[in-house]
Amino acid sequence: MSDPVPIDDMLKRVELMLDALDVSDQSSTEFRDGCDQLERYLNDQKASLMAGGALPEPHKIRVAVIMERLARLQKRAETRADIPTGLQKYIAEHLD
Repeated sequence: MSDPVPIDDMLKRVELMLDALDVSDQSSTEFRDGCDQLERYLNDQKASLMAGGALPEPHKIRVAVIMERLARLQKRAETRADIPTGLQKYIAEHLD
């Protein structure tokens, strides 16, 4: 397990990972790899998150936004899992 990370750094890293997953022109493999990386990071930080005390209001707001983004990401992942790779590529190419 990794050393505890300050909450600001942890939130920033998660936000950046979510930003990277929001890119629409990535392949299914890249999307899955990014999701796996995010999941591993959150699992590595689980002890720190559970051990922490009450969060200040600005952190609570950021956590709430992250949770909303994770819920949208989950829906997107479920949708992408149901679409064949060739069709996903076609859709991504024609979004412009």
